[in-house]
Amino acid sequence: MCYTRNPMLNQQLSQLKDLLKIHYGYSEFRFGQEKAIKNVLEQKSTVVIMPTGGGKSLIYQLPSLILDGITIVISPLIALMKDQVDSLEQIGIPATFINSSLSQIETQSRINDIKNNVYKLIYIAPERFYSQEFMNLLSNVKVSLFAIDEAHCISEWGHDFRPSYMRMKEVIKLVGNPTVLAVTATATPEVREDIIKQLNLSNPEVIVTGFNRPNLKFGVIRASDSQKYSQISNLVQQINGSGIIYAGTRKKVEEMLSYLTSSGVSAVAYHAGMDSNNRKSIQNEFMKGAVRVIIATNAFGLGIDKSDIRFVIHFDMPGTIEAYYQEAGRAGRDGQESHCFMFYSPADRYLREFFISGDNPPPNVITEIYAGLLYNDSDTILATYATLAESVSEKVPDMAIGTALKILEREGYITRSHEKTGQAFIQFSHDADYIKEKLSAKARVQNQALQGFVRHFGDKLLAGVEFSPNDIAEIAGVKRDAITRLVKKLSDENLASYRPPFRGTEIKILKKVKPEDLNINFTALKEKHKRELNKLDIMENYVYDFGCRRKYILDYFKDSNTHDCQICDNCTSGSQAKEVVSDVLNNINFADKKIAKNNEATITTKLTQLETYELYQQNMTIDEMAQTRNLKPGTIIQHLCFLIEKNKDIDINKFVDSKKQIKIQRAIKKVGTDTLTPIKEAVGDEVSWDDIRLMLANLK
Repeated sequence: MCYTRNPMLNQQLSQLKDLLKIHYGYSEFRFGQEKAIKNVLEQKSTVVIMPTGGGKSLIYQLPSLILDGITIVISPLIALMKDQVDSLEQIGIPATFINSSLSQIETQSRINDIKNNVYKLIYIAPERFYSQEFMNLLSNVKVSLFAIDEAHCISEWGHDFRPSYMRMKEVIKLVGNPTVLAVTATATPEVREDIIKQLNLSNPEVIVTGFNRPNLKFGVIRASDSQKYSQISNLVQQINGSGIIYAGTRKKVEEMLSYLTSSGVSAVAYHAGMDSNNRKSIQNEFMKGAVRVIIATNAFGLGIDKSDIRFVIHFDMPGTIEAYYQEAGRAGRDGQESHCFMFYSPADRYLREFFISGDNPPPNVITEIYAGLLYNDSDTILATYATLAESVSEKVPDMAIGTALKILEREGYITRSHEKTGQAFIQFSHDADYIKEKLSAKARVQNQALQGFVRHFGDKLLAGVEFSPNDIAEIAGVKRDAITRLVKKLSDENLASYRPPFRGTEIKILKKVKPEDLNINFTALKEKHKRELNKLDIMENYVYDFGCRRKYILDYFKDSNTHDCQICDNCTSGSQAKEVVSDVLNNINFADKKIAKNNEATITTKLTQLETYELYQQNMTIDEMAQTRNLKPGTIIQHLCFLIEKNKDIDINKFVDSKKQIKIQRAIKKVGTDTLTPIKEAVGDEVSWDDIRLMLANLK
């Protein structure tokens, strides 16, 4: 411990070290923590840049125990606040949260408890400060420390800019100008300067502990979308331990889940389309180790404290280096060797450009949406994004409509209340017995979901009924997603007519001006759009760069302590761009001839696919190969696909008959090869997923 000439400060630091042992079980602070905590105790505002897993949260949690007043923590995700507070309560630290999920009575009750020193930490979402009533509730509370987690959200230069953070300097002033602590894992020098500017901090200390994570091994694999599924599955089965697979869309998440589970991998999916209870249940399964792999959109990860994640795989390229390093950094927080692989195809850029376009609507879209709102007779409008899009002269994604509303709200022209949700509608085209015959007997969950409808509505289903997906899920004893998948299947196969629930937004117009007189800085919005495209260029350059992967990332953050890592794909293979997964597999852990134990696929110095090839050459069937190798038949199929793509002599006619081959080829000509689902829908049930995978491999 670094002692000072200030006896009081030394006493506080000594006290905190005792509390560190009592509450967290650590004997020493990690690098950078003690310096930042010392600044907090000396009431010196500080900006801390510390890598994921470096212990940022402890910097504000621990001193809160001995400060006179309370510590306010600004956290970007409402969904994680309860988890964070629960974790603190488990280690004996009194904390609570206040967000829009609480009633006014409950909020007031918690504020009263804070005034009575029941709690030392209070987690608050930045959007909460839009409420003047809430601000008044805080006015009589003594705040000693104002901590901002994920502080890059403050900066317009940051990768996850949140307009609600722009009010923080006003809030800090309102609660009595306490000491400010801003922490983040990903901030370039420009972002750091902007954080200081936006918070109006006077001469704060900036502590940068470095961005280097020496235990992480980075690699990039170029593959088409259709190739990615089998290659990612190969990697997952080669690496021991738990992992995260990030995909850019919900559809890819679900398809990757289907591929992995059919190969015998214990996996779950997580995305914002699931209800909160389902997401929480899935997250808990992964955190407890009940499942090995979680496939998710970027909705998953913030605040996740699982130290033994051995790999993070990106199905497609993220939009920025910051986002990539933050997500990849969730691997290996225990310091053990872990792997970070990014799969890339040129189509990835189009997906990112789509997201950037949706996040940066052009000025005419914003003005036309505002004009459309003014056209209504009432100042309060209940509208869907689809109806709002009718007032726009060009076709734009829903995301752009949402962003335009956010901008209008931020500038004070409108306000939005909670979402309004109606009932869904379904009408069976045939009786329930006929529909049941059309469902596979093996589709247990689908049949169970169908019975939920039948038990609740009976013959009324033929006339059509309105229903709540959540209610039917509860009746059937299945998750809501199972109801969604069933009605989609019935609709796709013309077994039922389906109309999804009405989901609209209540909008109240606060200021009425001519649309052309909107006081919005469109020049600044255009600059933001330009910056985001530039960041995408830098992210894509990472893929094609021949130098050290880790050094490229550290150079981006202007970390002065950079050198070649000697363990990424480029460092271990020279200046060769990676074209196939086998090059990467050879560098996972093969050099030291280690064998991974307790894994579904044993790692050896011989590729697992080549072991399958030797059995194929002995004229074994798929089932015989699977039994011999103690693998799932689906895994053998993946191996065969891999071998076909690498031009090994595999006769596909042994596995897929000629009629099915012709049917698959016709479907491919019609719908393309980007994803498997459209092909499967075109060929029907007589052709299996495995037939399609083998044919796709054969046609490459």
